[in-house]
Amino acid sequence: MGFHRIPTVLATLGLTALLASAPAAATDVLLDFSGNICGDATNAACTNGAGIGQGYGDVAGLLDVSHRAFVTATGTTVNSSLFYWSTAYSDLEGVAWGGSNPDTHSAEFVFTPGAGYAVTLNSMDFGDYLNRNDGSSAVVLDLLTGQTLWSSGAFDAGTTRLSFMPGVSSVNGLVLRFGPDSYNTGIDNISLTVTAVPEPGTWAMLAVGLGVIGALRRRRKAD
Repeated sequence: MGFHRIPTVLATLGLTALLASAPAAATDVLLDFSGNICGDATNAACTNGAGIGQGYGDVAGLLDVSHRAFVTATGTTVNSSLFYWSTAYSDLEGVAWGGSNPDTHSAEFVFTPGAGYAVTLNSMDFGDYLNRNDGSSAVVLDLLTGQTLWSSGAFDAGTTRLSFMPGVSSVNGLVLRFGPDSYNTGIDNISLTVTAVPEPGTWAMLAVGLGVIGALRRRRKAD
């Protein structure tokens, strides 16, 4: 190996080590409301109307999931968790719903990523209880800023589920809200992805490494 090639090799090795030390690229999470997910400890079998545990969907160090039902006009909590129902929400099996008033109670999920991660809401399904067609809508907000990142507009699922694919991400966390009829509107198959976000220093080191390699290669051509 010629002496003039050593700096390029060292820079390449350093860049490779930097990339290898990065956290795992992505973790997929699916909330399909199946299994023993009810009760305070999130390990009890679910029956219709049972409260879904607040630990459901959590991934240690990566993602915290919480949910509640609230008064649409004021934001006042009416249920500290959402509830489980097995069937009758369109063609879905196992849904989350909340509240007790079909006209004034909404529901929300809060998805908070761990430090150094971003969360993406890929998709979710909605169904109507016994095809009541009372009408709802859904929005996704940035947890920190409150900015609306996605909105469904008004919808009625009818006998067949409605699927939406927001595809929105945030390092701050996401809030998914639906209502005002979260009593007769059920949600299922919430698909999330948690992705590692390199620290600014890592991006800076990566840029420097790429710059060094590029400069050395240009120098070799000039020689």
